[in-house]
This record gives sequence, C-alpha cells and structure tokens, in this order.
Amino acid sequence: MTFLQTAIQAAQVAGKVLCEKFMHTRATTRKGFRDIVTDADVAAQEACLRLITAHFPSHHILAEEGRHDLDLRSDTPTWIIDPLDGTSNYARQLPLFAVCVALAQGGQLQVGVVYDPLREELFYAARGAGAFVQTAGGAAERLQVSALSELAEASVAMGFPRDPDMRARANQLDARMGAACQSLRGFGSAGLHLAYVAAGRLEACYHLTLQPWDIAAGALLVTEAGGQVSALDGAVWRLGEGRVLASNGLLHPALVETLAWK
Repeated sequence: MTFLQTAIQAAQVAGKVLCEKFMHTRATTRKGFRDIVTDADVAAQEACLRLITAHFPSHHILAEEGRHDLDLRSDTPTWIIDPLDGTSNYARQLPLFAVCVALAQGGQLQVGVVYDPLREELFYAARGAGAFVQTAGGAAERLQVSALSELAEASVAMGFPRDPDMRARANQLDARMGAACQSLRGFGSAGLHLAYVAAGRLEACYHLTLQPWDIAAGALLVTEAGGQVSALDGAVWRLGEGRVLASNGLLHPALVETLAWK
C-alpha cells in the first residue's frame, strides 16, 4: 500500500469513528487553557494509528493526542495526525470538523489528507502530483486555487488563538483584514480552512498559533493546488512553524502587507 493510500484509509477509518459518535453524549476533559479533548478524539486516533502501524511499523508518528517530541526533519518517515480537527465544534455538535493525516520525510511534506466525514469530502495530495477532492466516493476532481486578484473581493478565514495575548494580537489583525477583504470568517478547523483555499472556496486563511498536526496536511493541499504557504510575514514557512498564511498566491503580497506585525 502506498503512503497516500494509507493516509486516505487512515483518515476514513478515523472519520467513521467520529460519525458514529457525533450525536451521542461526549466525555470531555480539559488538557489546557481553552483546550479540550473528547473520547471521540482518542477513539479516532487509536483507529487511525492501528491502520498506519499495521502497514508501516517502523515509521514515526506525531499525533495531537500522543507524542509531541519528534524531529520533523528526520529522514525516518513521520506521520502527522490530527484525529479531530475542530474538537470544540464537534463537542457542541457543530458539523464543522475534519481528520487530518500527513506524512513528512526530511522536513518535506510527502502526502496530505483532509477528510470531512459528515460531507464525505476527501481532499488529498501527494508531493509533485497535484491535489484532488472526492465526494462520497465519486470521481476525483483536481483542485485549483481561486483566480481572484483583488483583496477587496476576497473571502478570508482566520483562527482564534487560545492564549489571551495572542488572541488580542489576532483581534488587531482581524480588524485590519476585515476592513480590507470582502468577508472574514472562522470555521474552527484549520484543516478545512486550508482545504477550502486549495479548492478555491476561500482566497486565503491565516493563523497565529498552529501545531504541526493542524497544518501539515492542508499546507500540501494548498501548494499542490497552485497556492502559496508562507510565514505570516511572507518568509518561507517550514514545517513546525505556527504562524502561517495560505492563499491563492495572487493575493499573497496584499495579504502580507495587511497582516504586517506592527
């Protein structure tokens, strides 16, 4: 089984768990300030890891509800997994969440999958081979970022940092971006934000405090769909950096200027 096939199957297995548990009462615990985990996160991750380790037992795994101390630049293939991206939405039965599965080697993303199990939308990409979406098992359609070139007409998504100081900073940036673009919104799932940029449904998204599992899969989708991913200031983004801007590329200079860290 290829890396991409494994990533797809792992995301689908985890997504099945999430769908089965979605309408049931959640067991929710706090793991930090404004940060929760549910029994569904844990169950979905266990299902995902069982499948991956069955095929690639020697690979490393960096997962949200697991080890966080792995070197993402290692030559050993490293799986990067968020079993439930959008936990707060899920815990409140808001139907906006996804499973994110990526594989990196030597600091370079090789495959990425973002799966919305409720809508059965499967976004996937392999390095150098393009990005695609399948809906409910239908034919794969190639993803292409938006061709819009005016920021005043753009739809942009943003995140809400948990840290109070970072949230205050984000609020300042949101005010500037909200004044510059057509619409500003947040879905509570960075994976979906990035997938939607790749699909041309959004022109851009930006986040201040992402973890590797939040962004890895979606970042590859964006670049393979013809978009651009950078640090917030326009510098080269590297796997593991938390401040990120993703766009259709055409709007990137205007977005960087609007989000200039002042």
